[in-house]
Amino acid sequence: MQRILFCLFIFFYLLPLFGQVEDLDSIGFSIDLDQFVISANYEPTHYKEAIHDVEVISKKAIQLRGAINLEQALTISPSIRLEQDPILGTSIRMRGIGSRNVAILVDGVPVIGRLGGSIDLSQISLQNVERIELVEGALSNFYGNNAAGGVINIITKKSQVKPLEANISGQLESIGSQNIEAGIGYKMKKASLRIHGRYFNYNQYPIDSLRRTEEVILSDGTKITQSIYPLNPKTQASLGSVFRYQFDDQSDLTLKYDRMQEDVDDYGAIRRLQFNPYANEIFFNTKREDLSLNYKKSWDQLYLEFTTAYNQFDRIVDEQRYYIETDSFDIDLQNQDTTHFDNFFNRLVLSYPINDRLKVNAGINYNKERGYGDRILDRNNLKDSTRASFTEVAPFFDFNYDFSKELKVSFAGRQTIHSTYQGKFTPSIQAVYNPTTKWTLRGGYAQGYRSPSLKELYLEFVDVNHNILGNTNLLPETSHDFRLGMDYEISKAFSTSVNVYRTLIEERISLFEYETLKFRYDNVDTYEVRGLQASLSIKTRNAQWDNSSNLGFWSTNLDDTSAPEYGRVFDFNSSLLYKLPIKNLTAFINYRFNGEQPNYSIRDNNVQVSIIEAYALLDFSLNYAMTKQSAKFTLGIKNLLDIDNTATRGGASTGVHSAQGRNVIGPGRSFFLQMAYNFN
Repeated sequence: MQRILFCLFIFFYLLPLFGQVEDLDSIGFSIDLDQFVISANYEPTHYKEAIHDVEVISKKAIQLRGAINLEQALTISPSIRLEQDPILGTSIRMRGIGSRNVAILVDGVPVIGRLGGSIDLSQISLQNVERIELVEGALSNFYGNNAAGGVINIITKKSQVKPLEANISGQLESIGSQNIEAGIGYKMKKASLRIHGRYFNYNQYPIDSLRRTEEVILSDGTKITQSIYPLNPKTQASLGSVFRYQFDDQSDLTLKYDRMQEDVDDYGAIRRLQFNPYANEIFFNTKREDLSLNYKKSWDQLYLEFTTAYNQFDRIVDEQRYYIETDSFDIDLQNQDTTHFDNFFNRLVLSYPINDRLKVNAGINYNKERGYGDRILDRNNLKDSTRASFTEVAPFFDFNYDFSKELKVSFAGRQTIHSTYQGKFTPSIQAVYNPTTKWTLRGGYAQGYRSPSLKELYLEFVDVNHNILGNTNLLPETSHDFRLGMDYEISKAFSTSVNVYRTLIEERISLFEYETLKFRYDNVDTYEVRGLQASLSIKTRNAQWDNSSNLGFWSTNLDDTSAPEYGRVFDFNSSLLYKLPIKNLTAFINYRFNGEQPNYSIRDNNVQVSIIEAYALLDFSLNYAMTKQSAKFTLGIKNLLDIDNTATRGGASTGVHSAQGRNVIGPGRSFFLQMAYNFN
């Protein structure tokens, strides 16, 4: 059935693609010809001259999909797989590399608050976002820790043209979610100030329905009980501001502040139905607070950028027993867990051309992370064992040499000085070759680095249901990344690319069972991924068709002759933007296919395999923009095929808190209406 739908979908795509060639605004990952990117570069750089391949998700693509957070925006990238956890939220794999080794940034500043090694992508809203830049491979030379597998950098809007600008937008979805955003900006000569806010609420089912469970028989005959509706009610509220002062054409200062609060309610199943029934309920409250200052200055030759930031993450978990008949909580059976992280971040970058061929970029990064809470225990801290911290100082450099107009080579390095570990030098060498205006070749090697997190070092989570310990003897992870790619732009209407890659992570940190039902973090093994990526983009007068795919081979790490060395994973995404005959009306279709994901393990001296079944997502929307673009209306359907979960053959599951035998995808089919108006 999925193959039939896929063929019909491709056939439908091809119908409008015959017409006179003409430029069309970019969607998906195609980059506008005048697009400049900053990720993996030390200053704004044209995408053709960038050493790394940078994929861009534009603001327009975000709007057409009705995406309201980073989780929803990233679903169109075939190199990214999302993993749902009802408690920890949504995490990712980028080219098979887990989220522990993928840095999430906002304007180059790391997002903190990793739980289970992952950042909940649904907590990162896209309000005030200009674009999202994705760079795959080791980027520790510039971004340091957690960037051994790739970087996702959210670029926000910082300036405005007119003296007074304001906007308001709202999105309603049939699954019971509402998203409201508003902002206002004022510009006076050299200074501008913008304030924006957002409110989001998701509540698809009544509380009584959320308590319902069902019995499921797995493929091995095991019976388990799981929640019928695993996604929890959620509310989010955020407020932010951006102040920018333009000293002159060569220098500016930007001050940003953002605050977000999220509440998630996890309603438990009803127990003891015959006498005084009750349910165990868990309430999660998360707060994020981010303050950053960025200063840029350009002289005739020298470019300087300085960034300083303070980020704070707090999470309070309240566990309570709720009695159904009396509608009351048992004050004697309450438990609260707190987690707090904060981070001080500073980075200084200087860029200077020595001559016409050699350009030097150099800088220094200072990072201090602190954490405390009920489950943090640093026994070496005699003053307060519930607090832990580490600091990292890292000078870095990048020599860019132009051997010719066609060939540019970069040699970079970073010396990490860590308060807990010995110093680590991570080198890289990258090259970009443009033999003609149509061809671009890129390739290189880079080392990555990830030091253990505070939780991996100092976690002590022991209760009636858990026994998980950190390990102060952990070693840092080191990655080796190889890549080679080719871009071919036949004309403005037709372009294609092919990339091959290989990433190896040594001393990979994992949670393993050292005794029955007792777990501990340790450097368990090495991990390798290999793969091939391909893309094709076609533009006509009325349409743009973007296709991209990723074929990955993920190592199984099983020391058994009967076990395969790699498991194969295939992903494909295809997007079509079509200008309809009615003025200012466009249609957008996105098809995403996730192939089977095998997971291998050894049990009772036998190789066991569990497979997360393949699934497809299909989205459709119509977008109408009024004259002068002052008002926009988007009407669409997310997940047209109504896929809310897939089976996991063999009994494994993806998320830590996911039910066995089920891979949660999302809330199912959703109709949405988005309305936006700009006052200027």
